[in-house]
Amino acid sequence: MIENIKSVLIGLTKEFGPDEVSSALGYGLSLAQQAGAHATVQAASVKLGLSSAGISSVVASLVEEENQRLHALAEAAARSAQGDASAAGVVCSAASPHLSYPQLLAVFRAQARLNDLTVVDAEPEALTPDRGLIDALLMDSGRPLLVVQPGQEVFRARRIIVAWDGSGRAARAAADALPFLRAAEAVEVVAVTGEKDLPASVTGADIAPHLTRHGVNVTVQSLPALNCDVAETLRNHATLTRSDMIVMGGYVHSRLREMVFGGVTQSLLKQSPVPLLLSY
Repeated sequence: MIENIKSVLIGLTKEFGPDEVSSALGYGLSLAQQAGAHATVQAASVKLGLSSAGISSVVASLVEEENQRLHALAEAAARSAQGDASAAGVVCSAASPHLSYPQLLAVFRAQARLNDLTVVDAEPEALTPDRGLIDALLMDSGRPLLVVQPGQEVFRARRIIVAWDGSGRAARAAADALPFLRAAEAVEVVAVTGEKDLPASVTGADIAPHLTRHGVNVTVQSLPALNCDVAETLRNHATLTRSDMIVMGGYVHSRLREMVFGGVTQSLLKQSPVPLLLSY
């Protein structure tokens, strides 16, 4: 039983076309079911705007039709989510805000602060609206974020990796993940060594006793970085150990630096074998 998770926000931001399926919805409802938590679904659509008052009436009409289409699809997704929640025995509220992009970010940030965590779909491309939402929720909500990759629609957390680099963000992630860590069968604190930006003294030995005192079944592993790539090392280890989740602090380096030069957070958001629980 997952304790101390009482409310889960599930964010859906796709265009809800026939080829788009949200893993976050199934995963989030599965999590809420196992935790006995309330689920809040935000099926959001971005309202298209016109940049000039001189736009022709034909163009304005087309934009209005597209906004109506997007909003209708979002409303249908919200109704479908409520049906899925009811079938799973999960108490759920759903909304379908249709707002400009900045307004949607503000609504999501505000809603995230009223929940224990937020679940969203992964977005591999860095410069997209959905990635912008992930970054806004991670850095500005004050709550942990669960990022779910395609095809992972059932919540599992039997085996969890805590990526430990000694940073404050890693410590916050470990604290935010305690409800999952306590319920897990095995938790492995993994420190990746040999990457040039990490101090040589980084280990998981110091955090392990703290987690043990919180009732976590924890072991510590130090791994050399594969080809000096921390993200690839974590991906490989998660696959080999059949882990269900990676817990880590997000953007230890600045987001701009990660966008330009790459980084662990950017790399794992682009590709991960398991869901990521991120804190900032």
